[in-house]
Amino acid sequence: MSVKSHNKKRNVGLIYEFLVRTISMSLVEGNQSRSSTALNILKKHFRQGTELYKEFRLINSLMKVEVSSQTVAASIINEAKNAARTHDEKVLDREKSLLIRDINHKLDENGAFWDQPVGEYKMYATVQTLVNEWRHPTTASLILLAEYEDKLTRWLSEARKKPEVLEQLSGSVGENRLIFKMMTNKLNEKYGCILSNDQKSVLREYLFRTSTGKPTDVLAVRLNEIKENVLLSIDKYLSVDGENKYMRNKLIEARVSIEAETLQEVNDDLVTRFMLYMKLASELEAKE
Repeated sequence: MSVKSHNKKRNVGLIYEFLVRTISMSLVEGNQSRSSTALNILKKHFRQGTELYKEFRLINSLMKVEVSSQTVAASIINEAKNAARTHDEKVLDREKSLLIRDINHKLDENGAFWDQPVGEYKMYATVQTLVNEWRHPTTASLILLAEYEDKLTRWLSEARKKPEVLEQLSGSVGENRLIFKMMTNKLNEKYGCILSNDQKSVLREYLFRTSTGKPTDVLAVRLNEIKENVLLSIDKYLSVDGENKYMRNKLIEARVSIEAETLQEVNDDLVTRFMLYMKLASELEAKE
C-alpha cells in the first residue's frame, strides 16, 4: 500500500484546531449562534470513549509534548505506533465522516471553515500521515515513513517558543482546561496586541465560564464594576464638555442602554457589548 496524500478534512488535530479557532473568533465577533454550534460539535464528537477522541489524544500529545533528547523521542514514537494500532479503524472512519458532515452542514456555509490558517499545519499533516501509516506499514512506504519519523523526532526534541497567552485560571482540568487554553491562544493570535489588560481579564473569565459551563462570581462582579465605571466616565465627560451636541446626544443614548443592562444572562452578546463599553470609557478618559 502506498502512502496516501494528506486530507485535511480527515486530520483530527487540524479539525480540532479549526473548531477551537471558530469558537474563539465567533465569540469575540459577537456571533453567538456560530460559537455555540462549533462548541456543540466539539463536545459531541470529541467525547471520551470514542475512537476519534483516542486518535485526537494521540495526535495532540505528539504535537504538544517536548522531551529532553532524541532517545526519549524515539521511545515516545514507538509507544505512539503501538497506540495507533489499537484503534478501531472502521469505527474511526465512520466517526470522522459524521464529524465532517456535521461541520459541512452547520459551519461551512461559505466554504471558509476548512481554509483557516494554522501555524503548524505541516507538522499536523506529518503526524496524521504517520498515524495512518503506522497501522499498515509497507515496503513501499518505509522511505517516507523514515523521513517523517525523523521530522517528528526532531520536533519532539527541539525547544519551541511558548505562545504568550492571557493569564490562565488554575481551577480547570482535563478537556476543559485544554479547550480554555486553546481558545485563549487563538484570541491572542488575532487580538493580543489590540485588547487592553482589562478587556483581556474579562475575556479570560468568560472563556473559563464558557469552556467549563460553570458560572463564576468573579465575572459578574467584574461586569458590574465595568458598568459603574463606564457610567461614571460618561457622566464626567458630559459635565465638562457639552459643546458637541451630537456627541452629547449619543452619550446620553449610550448611558440609557448601559444603565438598562441587568447582567441576568451573561452570554456572547453581553460580553461583546461590555468590551465596547470598556473601549468607550477608555476613549472618553483619553479626551479629558
